[in-house]
Amino acid sequence: MGTLLDPRTAERVVLRAEHVFGRNALRADTAIDDPGISSMHAVARWRGGRWMLVDHSRNGTFVDDLALAPGEPVALAVGQEVRLGRGPGVAWRVLDVAAPVDALVPPDLRQRAIALAPHNLLPSPEAPELCIYEARPGQWMLEQDGETRALKDGDRVPLGAAGLHRFLAAAPMDDTRVVEFAREAELPCLVLRLSLDEEHARLEVSAGAASVDLGERSRQYCGGTLARRRLADQQRGLEPSAQGWLGSAELARMLGMEATHLNMQIFRAREQLMTTLPGAAPLARLIERRRGELRIGDLPFEIYRGDRLEGRYRPA
Repeated sequence: MGTLLDPRTAERVVLRAEHVFGRNALRADTAIDDPGISSMHAVARWRGGRWMLVDHSRNGTFVDDLALAPGEPVALAVGQEVRLGRGPGVAWRVLDVAAPVDALVPPDLRQRAIALAPHNLLPSPEAPELCIYEARPGQWMLEQDGETRALKDGDRVPLGAAGLHRFLAAAPMDDTRVVEFAREAELPCLVLRLSLDEEHARLEVSAGAASVDLGERSRQYCGGTLARRRLADQQRGLEPSAQGWLGSAELARMLGMEATHLNMQIFRAREQLMTTLPGAAPLARLIERRRGELRIGDLPFEIYRGDRLEGRYRPA
């Protein structure tokens, strides 16, 4: 991700796809309280696979001591010095010129930001306390302690001993990503296979031309339980918005596990799906939550017990 480094403080600036430097704290992404800095002094933009810097100031913007012509974009390269104004005080070294990504910025700006993948178990995959995943283009969801909420730019996310990280919506929204997420006609289909004694559960997923067997996991039985509830509610004639909800505590009791272990199962189930089939964006909605309850998402699925089809669900 595009990053500048302040050599005096070792603090990092993570660049948005369009990043404004200036004195106006309401408009600038990086606000600078200095009389020699214009209200909107300079803008860094991600264009054509490069970071371009444009000067809009009275006192000049300099790259390696060369003044930029006002309004004329200049490509940035690693190692260059970017200086705003004629004094020596406001300057950074270009540290990274990779594409902008949505990220979590640590409270200590000397530390690296965490670039967000489509699915993230944090603070570590080995001991996750929360999950952040992208449900739709630019729509990030935070799942923690059995609750789910949408993340907004600037929200604080607790990462244990690492402290409160700031969510930074930095990535551009391009038409390609919108199309990839908008293929609702190509919803993946889940196939849950339970043994006759229900001691074994496996999950298969097909998405377009791709199909994958995710094998036997204890968490697959969790999905089977939720699928059965949703299917039963549909057969009873409940509205789609009311189908399938089950109390988290009740589900944990039914599965004979602690609530924290249930959350871990859900984290890992979504991670497995989104890692195995990264192009099937609707899989992010495998499990939906509301206060104290959860359900399987509005995805087509089939349930087999042994070789017999127990039920088939199709979204309305």
